[in-house]
Amino acid sequence: MKYLGLAVFIILILLVLPDFKLISPNRSDDYDVYQYIKECKDELGIQDDLPVLSCLDGKPVPVYVHQQEINGNNWHKLSGSRQCDNPHWLGGAIGCWTYSHLQVIQLDKNNVMVVNCRQKGGQDNKSWYRNSDSNLGLNQQQRKQAVIQASASDKNELYSLYNTFNDLGIILRNTKTGKSCYLTQFGQAFSGYIPPLDKPLPPKKSFFKNYNPDILPPPQSFPENLWYRDANKAFKTPAETAQSGCINCHNAHGFKYSPYINSKQGLPSIYDMAKLPFLVVGYPFKEHFRKENFLQLTTAPIDGKEQLCTSCHKMTTAGTCGYNFDFAIGHPNMTLHQWLTTGNKTNWMPPIKVDAKTLYRHIQAMDCCCKNPNAKGCLTRKIGPTEDDLPEGFAQGKGWVKSTGPGECIR
Repeated sequence: MKYLGLAVFIILILLVLPDFKLISPNRSDDYDVYQYIKECKDELGIQDDLPVLSCLDGKPVPVYVHQQEINGNNWHKLSGSRQCDNPHWLGGAIGCWTYSHLQVIQLDKNNVMVVNCRQKGGQDNKSWYRNSDSNLGLNQQQRKQAVIQASASDKNELYSLYNTFNDLGIILRNTKTGKSCYLTQFGQAFSGYIPPLDKPLPPKKSFFKNYNPDILPPPQSFPENLWYRDANKAFKTPAETAQSGCINCHNAHGFKYSPYINSKQGLPSIYDMAKLPFLVVGYPFKEHFRKENFLQLTTAPIDGKEQLCTSCHKMTTAGTCGYNFDFAIGHPNMTLHQWLTTGNKTNWMPPIKVDAKTLYRHIQAMDCCCKNPNAKGCLTRKIGPTEDDLPEGFAQGKGWVKSTGPGECIR
């Protein structure tokens, strides 16, 4: 009995030790945004306070129709057709929606923060989270001026057009280690004032002092819960964000690249990001990663040449395979090309000159391996979710496993 009591005592001590692996604070139901951000900063090595953000500090992403930028004078060209030259959101008619704001912030030598705020909705339906007949081609300054000049009865609606969004994504990524964090909110209206992520919500009387003074504060009658809320109310929980599939789309490079949102908008080089593993912070994200079993993917050489698709990209079983792969190569049945209004070009990959026969063989093999990673001719390797999961020699390009079937992708 003496030894039994001692054993129980030791077990109890071990269970409360912070580094003991049988218990993780991440597993608790109250693992919230603040806890997640603290863990993110620790894991990514971010020493300074995170910046206080506003959507309106971002760079507006222009939308073009027949090579003309959409503005207050030609809004009808977009609202009528739902087509544009540069759909910056690869997801139906909402890809051509105006007034998205993008920020890429270099936090320190290794860490980047991306903030993407969108007003999303079908162009023919201007009541996606508020009832409005207003001109949605107006730019930020024009919308601000409209609020200033509006009557009291119209101010709230016009302020919503100026500084209210319904889709928000924030990514923190260490561009040296590959560690990444994700925050999101979507499906409901919220003000562009993003609350502090690693500090308590300040008192109302001093709230706006933390933000760009050029941003017009909300009218007195504007719903307070849209702008004065802490990070836990401004974002979905880490568990909800993990389950919503953010890392299903972003796991290849940490960020998402397209011809319209890429290094020219400030994102780190896709070539550098392709070399990194995908290491997610936070238990819910690790659990989701393992459930989905994300793997890096390539093919065996074809006619002695390395796979063209993976000469620049990190192809993965989700995020670059599937519909994104079909978009990029111009698959005739994909709806992306129904949104485009200019040119005969139906694909954006590859951007290199290569003869059609060679290109066809490489694309067919890559597409086959995307659909059946276990087929012969395919190679896979683990890319995360932790350093311990990576194969030996990952940084040197090692750790690939040859698939053995069923099926065959290279003949």
